[in-house]
Amino acid sequence: MAKRCRALASSLLLASLTLTAAAIGNAATTYTPATPEPGTDVPQVTVTFGMRPYADNTFYVIGMEKGWFKDVGITISPAPYGLKTTEAQWVSILLNRQVDINTATCSILLPSYKTTDQLKCAGFSVTFFGSVMLANPKLGLKSFSDYMSKGGTFKDGLVQALSPLVGKTAYIPPQVSEKEFNEVPFKLAGLSLPNYVTMDDSQMLLLAKSGRLDFMHPGGAPIAQTLLDAGWTPVYDTGQLLKYGPGGVDSPLEPLVFNNGWAATADYIDAHKTTMMRFASVVFRIFDELKKDPSLYGVYAPYLNSVAGTSLDADGVRRTVENLDPFVPFADQAKYFVVKDGPEYYANSMGALIKSLEQTGTIQKGITADEVVWAAPMYLEMRDYKNKTDDLFQKAKSAQLTGTQQQLLDKAHQYYGWYDFLDAYRSAASAIGQ
Repeated sequence: MAKRCRALASSLLLASLTLTAAAIGNAATTYTPATPEPGTDVPQVTVTFGMRPYADNTFYVIGMEKGWFKDVGITISPAPYGLKTTEAQWVSILLNRQVDINTATCSILLPSYKTTDQLKCAGFSVTFFGSVMLANPKLGLKSFSDYMSKGGTFKDGLVQALSPLVGKTAYIPPQVSEKEFNEVPFKLAGLSLPNYVTMDDSQMLLLAKSGRLDFMHPGGAPIAQTLLDAGWTPVYDTGQLLKYGPGGVDSPLEPLVFNNGWAATADYIDAHKTTMMRFASVVFRIFDELKKDPSLYGVYAPYLNSVAGTSLDADGVRRTVENLDPFVPFADQAKYFVVKDGPEYYANSMGALIKSLEQTGTIQKGITADEVVWAAPMYLEMRDYKNKTDDLFQKAKSAQLTGTQQQLLDKAHQYYGWYDFLDAYRSAASAIGQ
């Protein structure tokens, strides 16, 4: 335990030093609604964008390749796919304004609040079920699910599955967001922790391929899926724990529910609110198109492999996403921002993690979920524009429109189909004279 605490303290100290060097500033704690541009033209904006090397962080390449960002006036910089960012650098890169938007694990933003309240989670793309503790197949171990399928209590299953790790070396990612996954199951089982060693995914994969480690918990789903395909045992993972463990928003497993999406500084969001909505629309358009045409996973497979060190084909990327971090389309995002009694509601999951990290002294007290997760009001704003556009479409059915007005209405329907509800509203309002 002491060794793990020292490792965690070291990673947080490094984060603090990095943040100290970053541009520090105070931000408003709440999001205020956007003001739509006058007229119907979509402004042209260049967005400096960074992506981390994971399957649920690089799907944006589809939108770049297909021209869907350009459809809503966004040019991604640097060409062609934005900036490659790593787990160790993306927070400081955001704070230093080297990127405008970066893919993010929202919980990783929490330590930055020691020095600044600038970083905001601007959107959720997935609930990450890709956290998995893997065992080398040569050990012949069974998974937690294997034990639970034979009956017995939740604790008994944990004890049986986790006992082989006690006193052994396990390699884990350095992110603070992984702390609960690594520690809570052992606490619930009443077992001592393994000897944790922090390491980047790429190094873990090299050691795994050469047979030089027995236990590892990679931070990214592509590495996890690669090793699962190679026969590594999923000793436990988020999905198994949530399936068999105690449920509800007060569950000790609630802090294990965390989200990947995209983040930006409060300053950038406040100055580019309509751009943020248009950016989000492309995300939901990608999810919709992937559902209709799974071959699109092959569009970003080469880029993912180049940054993650994997060799996944289109089907491999699809399996990675569907098994470990399934994309959440626009309609289903209600579970994050509307269904308040659900375990995935942002204030429940983020609130539970904040409380847990406060209790261990990992972060300072006083941070709230609403300070960090601006994705909630931003999603509700998009939904409001959708509803207002629906009303305008209904009114247009009984309106006598000129040719020009009909063209605007047709354009509004096109934007609507692209999930760009802001511009759909602007065009529809102009079409019927509102």
